[in-house]
Amino acid sequence: MIKLDLSQTIGESVTINPELVRVYMDYGVDFCCGGDRTVKEAIERDTDEVEKLIAEAEKAMEQASQFSVGSSSMKLSDFSTDQLIDRIVSQHHSYLKKELPVISELMFTILMVHGDNHPELFEIHKVFGGLKTELEGHLVKEERMLFPKLRANDADCKALIEELEAEHDGAGDALHQLTDLTDHFKLPEDACTTYQVVYEKLKVLVADMYMHVHTENNVLFKRFA
Repeated sequence: MIKLDLSQTIGESVTINPELVRVYMDYGVDFCCGGDRTVKEAIERDTDEVEKLIAEAEKAMEQASQFSVGSSSMKLSDFSTDQLIDRIVSQHHSYLKKELPVISELMFTILMVHGDNHPELFEIHKVFGGLKTELEGHLVKEERMLFPKLRANDADCKALIEELEAEHDGAGDALHQLTDLTDHFKLPEDACTTYQVVYEKLKVLVADMYMHVHTENNVLFKRFA
């Protein structure tokens, strides 16, 4: 059984194990602004359900350590380059292409309805809009420019990888902003159903992006460093 390292900083823990993002969010644990705290300090301060969180975190880490491929299970590091790219495109890219326009439309709706009483929605809308635009261009660069080179084992791609990693950093900053601006996706008392849906979709977006970036930066791109 994989154990949660309580001595790591909370920031390191989500970088190494991005599947923990959703667990921390479910328990209201701050992994953004409080990124320099140890896991132990963060969970003991932010939740009264420490043991339950640890159990769920270790279960998530165990499940994430292996992925089914056909009839067998493999770690991400065991995937071939083609398998990794196929996984990124079919899971993470397809998710973004489908969900970004949906979130954008729903966010505009709650801005129109609730913007007067919740002025933070204007900044949330602005940050998400910038993130959406950046990610759409990012997906094109990966699918049309980088991934064909990686499939062909073309060594002339270091500069493009560095550019995309810098864009990952920018996306990470935007995700942190969205987490802070929504007070870790806590709904106001007057939140309507659409408001709830938007915040839940943003939570899923944050969790998926952490796994997406982890797969690229820490597994795929390292093969071509």
